[in-house]
Amino acid sequence: MSSPNNARDEFDIRCADAVGLITDYLDKALDEGDLVRFEAHLATCEGCTTFLLQIETTVKLSRETANQQTEIMPANFDELTAMLRDRS
Repeated sequence: MSSPNNARDEFDIRCADAVGLITDYLDKALDEGDLVRFEAHLATCEGCTTFLLQIETTVKLSRETANQQTEIMPANFDELTAMLRDRS
């Protein structure tokens, strides 16, 4: 006998599934069914929402700094960290 949640569970995604969908989500390449399930998962999962925001911030900073070169040394690490924090 199946439990009352089995029908619902078929349509839910787990965190591992959500992480695997993030790139397609950011590229707007998810089909409608996966998009609905992904966004429903985000609505209830703080961990995946935080991870998505981290990936979005990383992509944004990578684009903004693509043509910049900075030598990372212990002497300027705090300055670089502050610069990146101010940009996000």
